Amino acid sequence: MTTGLQIKARHLWDGEHGAADRPVAVRVEGDRIRLVAADGAIAPNGADQVRDFGEATILPGLIDMHTHLGINHQAGDIKAQMREPAVRHILVGARSLRADLTSGVTTVKLNGDRDLYDLQMREAIRSGIADGPRLVVSGRGIKSGRCTGGVVATSIVDYPEAVGRSVDENLAAGVDWIKLFSSGSVFGALPEVLQPFYGFDQLSVAASKAHAAGKRMSSHCFGGEAADACLRAGVDVIDHGWLLTERQLEAMAAQGTWLCPTVGVLVHPEGVLAHLPAGTPQEEGRRRVEEVLSATRQALRMGVPLLVGTDAMHGGLAYELGVLQDLGGSPARLLQAATGSAACALGLAGEIGTLREGAAADLLVVRGNALQDVGCLAEVLLVMQGGKIIKTTPS
Repeated sequence: MTTGLQIKARHLWDGEHGAADRPVAVRVEGDRIRLVAADGAIAPNGADQVRDFGEATILPGLIDMHTHLGINHQAGDIKAQMREPAVRHILVGARSLRADLTSGVTTVKLNGDRDLYDLQMREAIRSGIADGPRLVVSGRGIKSGRCTGGVVATSIVDYPEAVGRSVDENLAAGVDWIKLFSSGSVFGALPEVLQPFYGFDQLSVAASKAHAAGKRMSSHCFGGEAADACLRAGVDVIDHGWLLTERQLEAMAAQGTWLCPTVGVLVHPEGVLAHLPAGTPQEEGRRRVEEVLSATRQALRMGVPLLVGTDAMHGGLAYELGVLQDLGGSPARLLQAATGSAACALGLAGEIGTLREGAAADLLVVRGNALQDVGCLAEVLLVMQGGKIIKTTPS
């Protein structure tokens, strides 16, 4: 008789088809989900363990679509973090990924990291040497030498041919994703913030090479001409998009271009705004953040395809989702963004981000009804990855 684990709760989000607001049970065998049943109606099996969490929600493991390995914005001064000795940089990254995992994030997309450490960490986790979420990696982030942002980018090139070579180098190394930086820093005079550091020529070369290799591409972009170039070039995901216009948001909705807003990194008490110098920089920064929040509200109202990420606020995806809920995002839309939609964007639909039979047994249980309030995601009762219990509390 095969030993399994039955997990029961009052509510369920399945990541694909929606919600079940009645007692449910999920049966796990090994590293796979074997059965999902409404009304908790899984036939008794004497060999099964049963965990009944009562007034709680079962949902797929969350997917953070924008973070980085060796930096943490809560610590401040990410330029200094990028200069840390290699061993410290990697060990800090491993600790950060562990924080992500125990928070309920079982898959993350790393959006550009130093010296291909992200590929090495991906293999370390796959082989069991390290614990952490499943990693989707981008290798070296690519940016212009003129770019005022993108501290994590280490492939510094300007001309389209050189961008193409950088993409080829990342692909040859075995990356899953391509990441470019077409905007710089969000703080400062608006013309400088919206200055495009890559245009259509660079972005289209990168996108065409990524797509020809069966990969997707994202771009760090706030708006302006850079956003128009991203849309024209067929970039799959615009990261941040903090100052996009209504016209650009309409184009994204029409084209199916995903937006990953990462607003929590700006508004969290330990986020980037908190690390600006006191006085005028802080005051101007707060005004810029209000502009960002206004644009994000508009994106949510307009139905732009949505993904969610923390931008290296490790362990903070629940906080990010709470901010987006406060800005008008419905719980169903936000849960979809953090599960099934992200899996689709990664090309892993049906494998992760879902509670369907045969999918990877990546799931979590949170206290309360997350179908009504994503704030429940901050109260994690169980995290399971690949059938292995990572974190649990007594049921």
